[in-house]
Amino acid sequence: MRRGERILFRILNASATDDVSIALPGHHFKVIAMDGNPVPNPQIVDVLLLGVAERIDAIVEMNEPGVWVFGSTRDAERTKGMGIVIEYAGQQGEPKWITPIKTKWDYTIFGSDAATPEPDARFEMIFEKAPGNRVDFNRWTINGKSFPNTPELVLQLGNRYRLVFNNKSGDSHPLHLHRHSFEITNIAGKRTAGVMKDVVSVTRQSTAEVDFIANNPGLTLFHCHTQIHMDFGFMQLLKYA
Repeated sequence: MRRGERILFRILNASATDDVSIALPGHHFKVIAMDGNPVPNPQIVDVLLLGVAERIDAIVEMNEPGVWVFGSTRDAERTKGMGIVIEYAGQQGEPKWITPIKTKWDYTIFGSDAATPEPDARFEMIFEKAPGNRVDFNRWTINGKSFPNTPELVLQLGNRYRLVFNNKSGDSHPLHLHRHSFEITNIAGKRTAGVMKDVVSVTRQSTAEVDFIANNPGLTLFHCHTQIHMDFGFMQLLKYA
């Protein structure tokens, strides 16, 4: 890097199982897009949190010459390789890491306070874990059912639908809707608008709401993107009438 440059980082969490929290000491991220969609209210943050399969576009102004570690905020993960060296031209020495102050990730700061249309219909979805009791592996349920026994949700072309998520488990869930983008309208009781995504992470014992337009006919899969949750029941199909 060279001092004064503005660098666009396009970051994908390609893990099948783990969230990732990353930082670049001495620098700040200006988040301009999520999951390929520009956010209505770009914000500057010190740490990026990406659930499984989430993407973030962020600009960093390179104004702190040195040799830095750009990587996971978790020491154990950096020790095992989750990091890369950022080196300014003309700088030498061992890469430096400074642990950032802990902050809570909040999608709503990137949104607006605009009103969102009322949906044509709502789908209430409760997520729970059915413990395996050391005999079988844990199963995951949506409204008490595990895939393939989860009933199909029926859509009408052109309608606006609201998915209402209630995560009653002790795990965070990166929730993905295939073939559509959705608008985040509520996170843990906090209203927002304008943030368009196709993956949203709902933290443990928390809630979220997202709206989407049924504009792509065909079978559509909804699931948790954590592979082991999906493998053990955390999926549901949506179909067009």
